[in-house]
Amino acid sequence: MKRAEMLFVLLATLLIAGIISATNPNTFGGKRVFLYTYWLVRISIECGLFIAFRSLLETNGVFSGRRYPLFLTAFFLSLFPFVLATTALDIVLGFPELGLADAGVADDSFISEFFLEVGYLIDDHLFVCLLLSLPRFLIGTGEESGLLTETVMSSEEALHAPMNAILPMLDPPLKGTIIRVEAQEHYVIINSTEEQRMVLGRFSDVVATLPRPLGMQVHRSHWVARAAVAGVFTEKRNMKLRLANGDVVPVSRRYRRSVADQFETVG
Repeated sequence: MKRAEMLFVLLATLLIAGIISATNPNTFGGKRVFLYTYWLVRISIECGLFIAFRSLLETNGVFSGRRYPLFLTAFFLSLFPFVLATTALDIVLGFPELGLADAGVADDSFISEFFLEVGYLIDDHLFVCLLLSLPRFLIGTGEESGLLTETVMSSEEALHAPMNAILPMLDPPLKGTIIRVEAQEHYVIINSTEEQRMVLGRFSDVVATLPRPLGMQVHRSHWVARAAVAGVFTEKRNMKLRLANGDVVPVSRRYRRSVADQFETVG
């Protein structure tokens, strides 16, 4: 998550907590600062869970380039932990049925009460998640936004740009010409004609900085430079790329059509 987005999340958290504490009854007597602190902690938990699940999904490349499925999945995955965390916080503070006391909740089973709490909080959680995702819905992210690299580089410039312009996060700059990028757990392996570099980070972030004219993603864990592709072949119904340096890179079913269109005359 970029610095500007982190600042937006921080400001949104403070704003939401302020609005809710100002419009809700003060359950802490005359000390409204405690009410604001309560809502700040609660909203921070909510925001943190949603962003954590969204980042986890992004890291695994499950919904690469698909904003809305990513949002919905992160929303539902974070909903139940958020309800559990909120319930635990309310129990510790002495009002476990906050917001449900007027709804006529009887002494039913824990499961039924839990799902009543889910129903009570789902619209609040949806609003918060939508607000946190607003920058991405408006300007996109990753491949969809193209980032700065793609918008300022033409095809010719991308093919001849120095490595410090293509991958500015690497220090010292990558030697040689980039061949492929591979995700490996929490690290990204960048291969060039002269060296191999392993960096801590997200595969999607590194791929997003690479100009599209330079190469393409062919698998949720693999990106290849177009100039490095020496051939395309099928092995046991699995499409693969053979690179000029002898490496073999798998092509996932999702990218088969685009790979075939790009390299139909190769191999």
